[in-house]
Amino acid sequence: MGFLKKMMAAVGVGGAAVDARVQNPAVRIGEDLTGVVVVRGGAIEQRIERLNLGLATRYKSDDSYVTHTLFSQPVVGGFEIRPGETREFPFRLTVPAGTPLTLPGTAVWLVTDADIAGAMDPGDNDPLQILPSREMEVVIAAADRLGFRLSSSEVEYHHGRIVQELSFRPPYGQYRISELEMMMFPAAGGLDVILEVDRRATGLASLFTSEFEQKGRWHVPAGLLAGGPDAVARELQARVQRLS
Repeated sequence: MGFLKKMMAAVGVGGAAVDARVQNPAVRIGEDLTGVVVVRGGAIEQRIERLNLGLATRYKSDDSYVTHTLFSQPVVGGFEIRPGETREFPFRLTVPAGTPLTLPGTAVWLVTDADIAGAMDPGDNDPLQILPSREMEVVIAAADRLGFRLSSSEVEYHHGRIVQELSFRPPYGQYRISELEMMMFPAAGGLDVILEVDRRATGLASLFTSEFEQKGRWHVPAGLLAGGPDAVARELQARVQRLS
């Protein structure tokens, strides 16, 4: 009977179960995600070699999507779990800069990875709501002040890192652009923003193409961010007008 139980546990039947319980599934970039990992013993005694937690997302690659682990870190080292035993391990993870915001079209989740000797990984995935940092929130609110409405989000992989592009629709008739795209990166003394506009073609150019694209890099200093959305909106408006 013992041999049969070991064989069953090796394929995930009757083995230890792992469940991450998140206390704050809605969390800002730069703040801490907290909770507890609960490990319940199965039908036999097993050794947990490692118990890791991390964040994952998906990014677009050509015509498909790739699952990407943003980071992973150990919660606890090796330990034994007896049949029917329950053990709990509190955790605290800082959501790093560069983590995509969870918006329509973009998902982020907590990955629990258990390395169990001679058995399948009984891992666990928990969806999260990643909110913008305070600095990012000011820039997004500034776009909203100007009448831009967030329409979509896309995560891509560029130069060895994940980047998220936010797309905004402009208010009707106020700008000669069809879309404003924005990427935000943390920077010393503020925030770096890549602005890209899809500019409507006019005149002879409109016979050959319907839109032009133009990009601009914008360092938003901490002092300007401290002025709030209205102060940032004035600078954002001037930059969009120059690009358009």
